[in-house]
Amino acid sequence: MKTKAGRKKGNGTLERHGKIWRACWIVDGKRFRRSTGTADKREAEKLLAQWTAPFQLKNSAEKDSAMADKAADLAAVSDALRSSAKSKREAFRKATALPLSDAWRAFDDSLFHREWAQTTHDLNETRVESFLAWMRKRHPEIGTAREVTTEHASGFMQEIRKAHSGKTFNDYRAILLQTWDGLRKIDVAAVTENPFRFIERAERRSHTRRELTVEELAAVIAATEGEMRLLFAVGIYTGLRLGDAVRLDWGDVDLVRGFVSVVPSKTARHETRVKIPLSPVLRALLEETPARRRRGPVFDALRARYEESTGGMNLVRDIQRVFRKAGIATQSDAAQRNKDGTPRKAVDVGFHSLRHTYVSLCANAGVPLAVVQSIVGHTNPAMTRHYFHESDDALRGAAAALPDVVGAGAVPAPPATVSGGEDATDDSKFTQGFRKGTGDAECAKSDTTRAREAVEAFKRACAGLAAAGLSPADWREVAAALADVEKARRA
Repeated sequence: MKTKAGRKKGNGTLERHGKIWRACWIVDGKRFRRSTGTADKREAEKLLAQWTAPFQLKNSAEKDSAMADKAADLAAVSDALRSSAKSKREAFRKATALPLSDAWRAFDDSLFHREWAQTTHDLNETRVESFLAWMRKRHPEIGTAREVTTEHASGFMQEIRKAHSGKTFNDYRAILLQTWDGLRKIDVAAVTENPFRFIERAERRSHTRRELTVEELAAVIAATEGEMRLLFAVGIYTGLRLGDAVRLDWGDVDLVRGFVSVVPSKTARHETRVKIPLSPVLRALLEETPARRRRGPVFDALRARYEESTGGMNLVRDIQRVFRKAGIATQSDAAQRNKDGTPRKAVDVGFHSLRHTYVSLCANAGVPLAVVQSIVGHTNPAMTRHYFHESDDALRGAAAALPDVVGAGAVPAPPATVSGGEDATDDSKFTQGFRKGTGDAECAKSDTTRAREAVEAFKRACAGLAAAGLSPADWREVAAALADVEKARRA
């Protein structure tokens, strides 16, 4: 039910929506409405008077100016009135200018930005607040958002460029540019120009995470236990980003059909759901949790650890310690330098490396890139190819498939890696690391696992045969010989 509380003309009115009073006033034909946030009428009237006071100044200035025009023949009176009008307009501008400390709050509460995932929102808030803190420290005399100049913006961004990568510089620039654009849309009187519009983007020197080898994955699993061990398993066997993996809910896991179905936070605005098939190893690990406890978050403690800091940095540090415990270097020297001239460190290995590993393992196993793209939720094939790292065996196979056009004859190829050999790259050690202490003997001996291992061994053997220059007829002969061997074994 809407009720009104009348006031003197020009002072605005109060409207009550439910228990809360809302202030309304009209200036130059433009209607203003603003919630007081209180059910107390006296408090609401005080707020209304405070909000309409600057506009009263403006109206008074216009009246003074009109009177000055009428009294043009009275120079002294005219000058006095014009001076009064000027001072009142200046008072109006100061009264309506947005305090610099409220810049982020005003922008965040507006409708002039898209919805962000919580992690992105927190990072954006941190970056804007860091600029506001820098302004308080370097330019304490600046109290309103409209007083921020291009010189101020340039000074802050120069310090960001010295201390951070090109990508981080561009991220700061983007959110500050967007914030001041939004403030201008909220009220052009509060912010007249965008001080960041002349700041150019920095050149990005891309440094991507690398994939992990099977041996490194086994070492990592050996260095984990409990929820952390399961979290790494989810990362390895689903390719989910850390935020999506640690927020996994049991409602997203279908152990009967063998799928994980989630809406990644990075693409949540598109409502794109990804459906990831469960590997036998990951399914066995998830089934260790009794059915009666499969409610709510999959990771209780780690999810709380992730959400207790901006961007989940506390959990990120815990994960980096796991990699270092496994003997894996997580950083290397980057091309850029720190302020003291020492090489800046670039992250080589992190939880996101498991996503690179998942894409590469799928692609190297022959899964079409279009299918991998659907599983990991990439919006274009180019991104999936960026994550794909060819294995040595795949590269050797590609080289061996090239025809002999120079008549040099067959060239001895590097020995193929065969399962069970001294240099085998079979993942038995890796999967055993998960199965240790889990009672997963049935999974280890399942027909599916044996069939997969047989296929992988056959593929490695075929790579060696291809290097020997076999013809299509030879391949059929080999296939027939293998079939005879299998029949003899079963007999």
